Amino acid sequence: MGFIAADFDVNSSVQVFFIINCIWTGVMGALCTWNPKFSPITENGTMVRKDRKDEVFEDPNVRAGWSVRGGSMFLVYLLALVFGKRECYIVALAAGLWREGYDCVELLLCRKDGWRLVFIGFWSALGPIPPLALFEVLNIVCFVLVYTA
Repeated sequence: MGFIAADFDVNSSVQVFFIINCIWTGVMGALCTWNPKFSPITENGTMVRKDRKDEVFEDPNVRAGWSVRGGSMFLVYLLALVFGKRECYIVALAAGLWREGYDCVELLLCRKDGWRLVFIGFWSALGPIPPLALFEVLNIVCFVLVYTA
């Protein structure tokens, strides 16, 4: 049984994972909304335009992307914890599976050193972050734990 009230027998480790996700997505969403240079997965908030002689510019999508990604993920994980419904947990985990899966695929296909973020880990404004693939595996494990509870 979890330490936060729920209407089903949720594993405490799932709730700890949700709290970690709330902290990660909430803080990174706020920081990257304030200043895109905090983004660890977009070359520190900048992009290089190859068609204009390697022009470096502030990525216009980082601020909006982290606002939406951080804010929405923070809310779905938090609201699942607040409402304590199995359906809310499943929706939050499905969103997390999509988000981390998309990030892993995009980084592997579109960034030269993306494999490091996916399989080794990286530094962010919050400090060291485990590999994104680990978050994806934990999402799968938590999904199975919630679904079978």
